[in-house]
Amino acid sequence: MNVKGSVKVMARSVLSSRHSLKKSRAGVGQIGLMYMFQGLQAVSPRLASLLAYYLWFHPGRQSVQRTHVFRPEGCQSFKLKIKTKTVHYWCAGNGPAVLLVHGWGSRGQQLGKLGQALLKKGFKVVWFDAPAHGESSGWRTDLFEVSETILKIQQQQGEFKALLAHSFGVPCSLYAVGKGLAVNKIIAIATPATATGLIEKFCKIIRANQATCNWLVKRIDRFLGETTLDQIAAQSMALDIQQQCLVIHDRHDRMISYKEGFLVHENLSHSAFIETQHLGHNKVLYDQKVISHCEQFISQQ
Repeated sequence: MNVKGSVKVMARSVLSSRHSLKKSRAGVGQIGLMYMFQGLQAVSPRLASLLAYYLWFHPGRQSVQRTHVFRPEGCQSFKLKIKTKTVHYWCAGNGPAVLLVHGWGSRGQQLGKLGQALLKKGFKVVWFDAPAHGESSGWRTDLFEVSETILKIQQQQGEFKALLAHSFGVPCSLYAVGKGLAVNKIIAIATPATATGLIEKFCKIIRANQATCNWLVKRIDRFLGETTLDQIAAQSMALDIQQQCLVIHDRHDRMISYKEGFLVHENLSHSAFIETQHLGHNKVLYDQKVISHCEQFISQQ
């Protein structure tokens, strides 16, 4: 087995141990991976970038709490195939369709409160667990797979009146629009502006030094092939979006600065921007004022 294969095996072994430790908040797997990464980085940033590259495509999986799953009355469940992965998605309601797109490391039910409000307003709501997330299968995924999922759901469900996306779900959704997704309105909540910015945040989280980060970027560039990081940046894709858009971002979002959301807003042709306060990256999804703004925007002709 080569070095690259060994790194993958070690990482998967430590990741699997995380699932057996339910009471530890951090998890033995995460701690083990950090020690593994720091040890590799001390020996060789190039070698450490192999593990960083592996982790970059692995979102981890939040446990699905059955008692809190968003499954409203009349909900229908569906499955579709994305390469070798089985993706689960759900629909409820009978009105104009609204697609909900969750962020990295999350799952569809995180948007349940928004979905419930839209159902009460007479909309059909469609939501899914992206590949390697929630109830869908797989260990790794990327923007292209999530975008493919969105497009395949539309093939089965028809045109969407609106699409509401959170965090990493925004660039995935904009990429899908560029590939022909039919949608009238787009809501972008807590969106990142650039792909390079996401890599920098990731490197900061795993405490990668600059040499390791540089190697990681090279590996991601190689994966992208002819596509560049700039081409899959939300602020770049926004330039080609003609739909009516609403961008919502909290000023105190510690994960993705509200300035990034505003950059995306500025590059959209038809966009309104709402800045919230003290809700952070995730609580913004549960705020009643935010939900009301979304309802009003989607309901407007």
